[in-house]
Amino acid sequence: ILLVGRKSFISKNYKKYSKFKKKISTTSYKKISKVNMSKYTHIFNLSIDPQSKHRDYNFTNRIDEKICKKIRNNNIIYIYPSTRFVYEKNKKNYFYQLNKIRTEKTIKKLIKHNYLILRIGNLLAFDLSNKSLFITKMLHTLKNKNEINFDIKKKTFKDFITFEYFAKCLDILIEKRIVGTYNFSSGKKMNIYSIGKSLIKGYGKGKISFSKSLKDDSFVLDNSKLKKIVKFKLYKKDILDYCYMVGQKLKKYNKS
Repeated sequence: ILLVGRKSFISKNYKKYSKFKKKISTTSYKKISKVNMSKYTHIFNLSIDPQSKHRDYNFTNRIDEKICKKIRNNNIIYIYPSTRFVYEKNKKNYFYQLNKIRTEKTIKKLIKHNYLILRIGNLLAFDLSNKSLFITKMLHTLKNKNEINFDIKKKTFKDFITFEYFAKCLDILIEKRIVGTYNFSSGKKMNIYSIGKSLIKGYGKGKISFSKSLKDDSFVLDNSKLKKIVKFKLYKKDILDYCYMVGQKLKKYNKS
């Protein structure tokens, strides 16, 4: 398995929790021309042009397209991390959403059947490096202000998954050489307020506040297709227990 994108949030955590640790190699996109791709069964690209969030597809570095052209004559499964935003019409994420859709279509056109597209829910992990993620935003404000501030309504629910669950599911799909498009999610409606409370409980202090202007950003993904293959579930209690544990890790991090 080749992971492209050494600094990626998903790359670091997948390698950490995967049972295939010893079979995983990592590289940066800049060095991929020097890699002998034929020795890999799967290539998981986690490198993305930052401009793809703000610019039209044609004016971005189309990394996935370039890699797919290199491997399309080999029996390699190309893994692409897509997003739940492909199901929505969202002005705020317009280019990001549109470029993800166009990239999915390009991959399907170039690779034909040897692709595995993952439409991923909200990932949970103890990570302070990426400030744009939902979980890291909560951790940063809790760490620096003893507070979690939401700009979404209290009753908002989201579909969360842990990295242990993510890695376990992906390991199974890789092992069985599964292809196609899958929603990578728990399929559970998790209230954001309860997620915040579990983090604070683990951290040992803090409060939850809400901005004056609130939006509703609720979503849950249908993961019935995934469940037919992986045969196990992620329960609400598992998610809340995980958030409590992440809160405890933040407490230890502050003391170190």
